[in-house]
Amino acid sequence: MIETIAASKCPRCEAVVAPPAPYCPRHPVAMTPVALSGIGEVVTYTTLHAPPEGFRSPLHIALVELEDGARFVCHGSETRGLKVGATVAIEAIDNVYYFSHLGTLDRALIFWRRAGRAGDKVNAFARSLAKRMWKGRVRAED
Repeated sequence: MIETIAASKCPRCEAVVAPPAPYCPRHPVAMTPVALSGIGEVVTYTTLHAPPEGFRSPLHIALVELEDGARFVCHGSETRGLKVGATVAIEAIDNVYYFSHLGTLDRALIFWRRAGRAGDKVNAFARSLAKRMWKGRVRAED
C-alpha cells in the first residue's frame, strides 16, 4: 500500500507545501489541504559519513520529486543500488520524510494502476498469450 503525504496547495500560485501550512509562503492566501501520492523519482542523493550533530552515521539522503512536482528531502536506510530517476516510495513520520526502494512488484502495480483500462487490455492479452503458450507446451509433451 502506497502512503499519501499530507500537504497544502495555494489556490493562487498552486505552490505545494509539506508539511501543510495555513498560508502560502509567497503571499497571504489561505492554503487548501491536499493529499499527495507517496511515489516519486530520485532527483539526486548522497551519503553523509560525518552528519550533523544528532544524526547517526552514515546518513543517507535523497531529493525526491513527486508526480505533482513537489520535492522532498528524505532519509533512507541505504543508497546502494539507488539511481537518479529511480522510483521510490516516501512516507512521513512526525514530519520527517523517509524514502524506500520499490521492488519490481511494487513498480508493476503502480504501472498497472496508471494504465487503467488500457492496462486491463494489455493484461488480458498477456494472459491469453500465456495460456496459448502453456497449451502448446502441454501438447508437445504428449
